[in-house]
Amino acid sequence: MIDFILAGLSAGLLAFLTLFIISFVTLGLITGVIHLVTLVYRSLVFGKTATYEEQAA
Repeated sequence: MIDFILAGLSAGLLAFLTLFIISFVTLGLITGVIHLVTLVYRSLVFGKTATYEEQAA
């Protein structure tokens, strides 16, 4: 009986850690996409990117 409980706890912990790591990867990807969209939007609207303005200053 204890073997089943330990197996269930280990499987649950492994699943939790896996999903926890996947959530951070997903958040990182979403943040990167938003950053790229923001850069493209700024370059289309203002005609210059933020890095160009920093170099010109």
